[in-house]
Amino acid sequence: MIGVLLVSHGKMAEGIKDSVEMIVGEAKQFETLALIPGQDIEELKANILNKSKQLNSGDGVLILVDLYGASPYNASMACVPEWQKQGIDVRVISGMNLPMTITAVCNREFSSLVDLTNESIEAGQQNIKDVISELKSSEKAADSDDY
Repeated sequence: MIGVLLVSHGKMAEGIKDSVEMIVGEAKQFETLALIPGQDIEELKANILNKSKQLNSGDGVLILVDLYGASPYNASMACVPEWQKQGIDVRVISGMNLPMTITAVCNREFSSLVDLTNESIEAGQQNIKDVISELKSSEKAADSDDY
């Protein structure tokens, strides 16, 4: 099974994990790490390396980070040479949200790491909507169908 690691500023990762488990139940090989104020980036990198090793059962690890280019992302990307050296297959997705995390946790037993990465990104993107604008558009379309 593919391991899933959530890495964020503060408690965001913990909150998303809590919400995922509220919806789908407790999940194995599913962990979080938080960057806390004043924490050294090297310490976060070491924590990411350790957690990714623990989560890897041979199928790889999917890491979701909150912001592209920010410290959790940078610390994750700094681990790439070590993962390559150790033969651990890892993918990192930025812009973590609840729909992509649910997809990752629910589909990881029957997807490859590459497919799971793509499915998770797609789920995250598909759930970003301007709901009021969509509602207004559908109301206008329904009104024009009445004529």
